[in-house]
Amino acid sequence: MRNPPFPSLRRALPRRPRSGFTLIAILVMIVVLAFLALAAVSTGIVQERMAGNARDRNVALQAAEAALRDAEVDIEANLSLTSGFSAACGNGLCLAPSMTASNPSSAPRWTNLDWAEQSRAYGSVTGATSLKGPGNEPLASQPRYFVEMLPSLPAAVGNSVCVGCTTIATEKARAYRITVRATGVRDSTVVMLQSVYVKQ
Repeated sequence: MRNPPFPSLRRALPRRPRSGFTLIAILVMIVVLAFLALAAVSTGIVQERMAGNARDRNVALQAAEAALRDAEVDIEANLSLTSGFSAACGNGLCLAPSMTASNPSSAPRWTNLDWAEQSRAYGSVTGATSLKGPGNEPLASQPRYFVEMLPSLPAAVGNSVCVGCTTIATEKARAYRITVRATGVRDSTVVMLQSVYVKQ
């Protein structure tokens, strides 16, 4: 029997790999890469939402700060003991719960206030222009506030309550508590602020 021609060449040829195993390995790698890409996209969406929420909260906070300043201008220019403060909070002018004779309590007024009926809108008294968000985007609603007249302040040490008066004692300083509710561009973003303003 004759030897086949080029026996060394026949031995040098590599064996063919099985193509099924390679295909499975490639498919597994594609699935892993797809999951990694999906996780990256999901993380990007979550971060974008977080940034949007933080931005809208900042817008609402700035609107609330502007409303506090608006309320202070209102107090300084328009409010006094005879301005119509009542327990019913008509027109956003309230007596502090601890000052009502019928049922004194210290429960916060803002917890049971009807913000649409018992508060003042930003600029409604002072004539300030409407607030807007970034890019002149309108806010979900203009900030609203109400003012509570607090009990009279005691006289400073060494002074009389009647300093500067003639016959009837007059209060030289009165404290007012301002509570503001503001929204951002989305109505689900709400910020409430409170401050005490003393009118001399």
